[in-house]
Amino acid sequence: MKTIKRGNEVRRVSEKEAMFFVRNGWNYCPKEEWKKVRGTNTKPKTEVEEVEVKDNVSDKKKRKLRKENKRIKYKTK
Repeated sequence: MKTIKRGNEVRRVSEKEAMFFVRNGWNYCPKEEWKKVRGTNTKPKTEVEEVEVKDNVSDKKKRKLRKENKRIKYKTK
């Protein structure tokens, strides 16, 4: 992957695409510029409701609830 720039527009493209763009007026630039422009938060964070694990539940059910909570947590990412 290469980082190229024209004016204020910064892109990350494959090496073959980069060669084509550079021939047509784009310039190579450092990856840090792309990192600054792209922003850090690409997906908005959503609140995930976790199922509460109670003490009076059997160990098997507790494990199942924790596993379900984990599945829900990583499903939304």
